[in-house]
Amino acid sequence: MTRLRSLSLLVAGTLLLTACTGVPTSSAPQVVKRIGVAKPNSGPAIAPTLNADPRTMVQDFLSANALDNHATARDFLTPQAKNKWLDTTVTVLDSLRTSNFTNGSVTVRGREKGTVNASGIYTPVLQGDGTGGGLVSFAFVMKKVKGQWRVDTLPSGLILGDADFQRIYLQRKIYFYDLTEKRLVPDPRYSSLTDPLLLANWLAEQLAIGPRPELQNAVSRELPAQTDPRRVAVLLGSPVTVELPGAAKLDGSTRDRLAGQLALTLDQILPGSAFSILDGGRAVPVLSAGGTQFTASGFRSAVLPANALPPLYYIHAGGVVDATGKPLPGQLGSGQYHLSSVALAGQPGSQDMLAAGTSGPDANARLFVGTARTGMRVTTVHGRLSRPSWAPNLNEVWVGDGSQVFRVTQGGEPTPVPLAGPGALTGQVSALRFSPEGSRVAVVLTATDGGSAQVWVGSVVRTPAQVRVDSLEPISPQEVVVTDVAWNDQLKLFTIGRVRSTGESSVYEVQVDGSLWTPRSSQNLPGAPESITVAENVAAWVSVGPTVWRQNGGSWEGPGGESTPGTAPTYLE
Repeated sequence: MTRLRSLSLLVAGTLLLTACTGVPTSSAPQVVKRIGVAKPNSGPAIAPTLNADPRTMVQDFLSANALDNHATARDFLTPQAKNKWLDTTVTVLDSLRTSNFTNGSVTVRGREKGTVNASGIYTPVLQGDGTGGGLVSFAFVMKKVKGQWRVDTLPSGLILGDADFQRIYLQRKIYFYDLTEKRLVPDPRYSSLTDPLLLANWLAEQLAIGPRPELQNAVSRELPAQTDPRRVAVLLGSPVTVELPGAAKLDGSTRDRLAGQLALTLDQILPGSAFSILDGGRAVPVLSAGGTQFTASGFRSAVLPANALPPLYYIHAGGVVDATGKPLPGQLGSGQYHLSSVALAGQPGSQDMLAAGTSGPDANARLFVGTARTGMRVTTVHGRLSRPSWAPNLNEVWVGDGSQVFRVTQGGEPTPVPLAGPGALTGQVSALRFSPEGSRVAVVLTATDGGSAQVWVGSVVRTPAQVRVDSLEPISPQEVVVTDVAWNDQLKLFTIGRVRSTGESSVYEVQVDGSLWTPRSSQNLPGAPESITVAENVAAWVSVGPTVWRQNGGSWEGPGGESTPGTAPTYLE
């Protein structure tokens, strides 16, 4: 047997063994060699215990679900069940409660928190307060095989407790350019793969398949038309190569963007690597790299926030002050606008800041727009207004006005922004914030009676004819009444709200897909927070009544260690 054939068979065997590794197994990548590959991070193998009772057998099967290699889980199944069971999806429960063996089956129950499909896309279950939705049941029908109990009929997919899911499945990012083709938008996916080669191939395959449904109209596709995802293959080495049929026929600008997508996507698991795109085994030139090899550093600017360490501001006595409490110079800091909220944004090539604020009674507030140096002027937008938010790197501020959203230029001209989601969207837009790159927007929709309020996230779609928000989907639990929302980074948000049944208020963390809803400490806060701001690499701030508070580890403190008067903190956008 030749060395090449031996190596091919070794890799083929490895791929067959790992073809049951959780979600990312919809199609095996084409691989001819393995270089520097880490071993999967599995726990000890779990095998069926001789003469185990049916309940123990099901419990051990579920424990085997939580291992990287699900081949051991199949040992708990009858031959017929082995051929039918698929492990490409995940159901996440708060915990797994296993019943006794009754009427030929064992039932597993738990409160459902979410599901993961074969593409790694997480869908949350939003009933309840974030600890899980309604109780669901899964029946495992048992049968004896050669005198030993085995599972004969079972639900398709893995069933995991939330703790195991968070331990095993990591959030990965697939990057797509927005419609301006200037910014890279992350599309989060969950995978249990730890082998760099298998994970790299799965990510490249998902990139070729395309974005999640919510991003379909908001991002561009750089891959060659009719690309077969099964023919995209990553080989580890120096450089890491990505075989992508048809890449050589793309124009130079498209090849540059394709290189950016691949580099940022694969650099997560192969940090610092050089990459090269192959078409039919030949390296494809990338113009921006000046050759055929490129790295993620050459495209990092497409994902960086507009401000690396943004300064903080808040309202005091109707004017804008900085983090030390010093009023901004001019009209903005004087208090003459009697502001209740403010949004500030930098301008490329200018020391002046774009400024927008709301002023007046809650039921009929008015929007002011201008700059920090020249002052602001009132616009025609008025009503129940949210805090305004500047679109990143654009001379355009958005604000919720009752059930509508308007975008307003520095000149003060308002334009309605259509909102599209599942069914008719109702409620007041009580909060609105852009993601750091501007491809997504988070809004809080509050019911007319104030009894419910959820965070919704949608894609910002910009065309020459229209700017709209597509695919708005709720991401926060229905029983938490949300007050405000802010983006920590491109994929993580902070919210504040209260549990409807208990009235308990808290600060929460959540991912853009609704996963990992987590209450955070409210230690030292004198009451329920009313507004929040946060950004990447800086601390969160909230306002409670007439005071502002800064997060410090697991608790909150007033700036300078003392209670500080102020409201509506905001970071430079």
